[in-house]
Amino acid sequence: MSKIFRMVMYVCLFLLPLAACDDDNEQTPVEITYSVSLNESSLNLLVGESETLEVVVSPSLPEGETVEWASDNPTVAEVENGVVTALTEGEAVVTASYGESSATCTVTVTLDDPKVGDYFYSDGTWSDGGLISMDADGQNAVWADEKPAPISGKTVIGIVFQTQPERLAQSDIEKGYQGYVVATRTAHGADKPTTWWSTDWDFSCLKAAKLASTWYTNVNGYEETMTVKETYVDNLAEMMPAFDLVLNHFPVEAPASTSGWFLPSTGQMWDMIANLCGSEAATIMKEWQTMDYDATWYCSEKVSYNAIAYFNSMMALVPAADKEEMVIDNDNYCSMWTSTPYDSESACIMDIGEDGLIECMANWYDGDCVARPILAF
Repeated sequence: MSKIFRMVMYVCLFLLPLAACDDDNEQTPVEITYSVSLNESSLNLLVGESETLEVVVSPSLPEGETVEWASDNPTVAEVENGVVTALTEGEAVVTASYGESSATCTVTVTLDDPKVGDYFYSDGTWSDGGLISMDADGQNAVWADEKPAPISGKTVIGIVFQTQPERLAQSDIEKGYQGYVVATRTAHGADKPTTWWSTDWDFSCLKAAKLASTWYTNVNGYEETMTVKETYVDNLAEMMPAFDLVLNHFPVEAPASTSGWFLPSTGQMWDMIANLCGSEAATIMKEWQTMDYDATWYCSEKVSYNAIAYFNSMMALVPAADKEEMVIDNDNYCSMWTSTPYDSESACIMDIGEDGLIECMANWYDGDCVARPILAF
């Protein structure tokens, strides 16, 4: 073997392990590819409902790492840590992702049929208020043991009090409305929670109602309110303050999909009390519906509980900033204006009391009562 060959062999044997070490030190880390999947590819939810999506990542995520969640339409459905909450009608795509891998779920949100007691929101939607069942005219109402809360992030502006087609004004049915909502706040000035009905002792643009049966059948509050508006025009604030406060100064904006706020007629106020003041009130008022006697003389009885507190319980979980509870404005009861005149000097009101009073009554045009607006939706 030549000297040159042996020298080359020695050099190769010496350098071989060094080369091997260099290869070990410069090894490229193995890149892990993750796979993300969801247990559902689509969800159908009602407004107010929530459902949790389960995510699977393979292989398991490193300690401390989490999946990112997102909704492409958070006004319809929002997601947090996999919990999807339906907010309003529409469709949204929820995505769970980690690194370059992701999985999606299409969420379709619809509205359930409205029912008495439901929360009504500033966007024109509603959600469950806890009613399980109710017979006609508010009798035998069954409510959930635990009242549902309003949807977080939404503003409650009213409580649904009527959805029966036979108790809606024909003009409201023709416009496609399916029920009535009473505002969670009252219409009043800065100095007191009550207001006058009118200062015009020659008021004559609306037909008066005296008989209990007439009170019950009159569900035309919107038409009565608009008639007053069109009659008094620029003098509305001075001569018809209750109507002016509801139409022009009520601080709660009505959704565009609704009628806008108006004073309830006798029949609409009747339904509000019968449906939102307990089954005893509904049973008492059922007997008055067909009476051809003066409502202010014959329609006054007491239930066994605080009727004001019962009404206020419908708003118990509504944030304080979004409501004004019914308060005592006369002795131990609350008097509320309707849009309907009683005679040439007074307007129809309805009273609910701490002592259980449920009463049809009238007050002088310049008497002080609560103006509680309603709307058709």
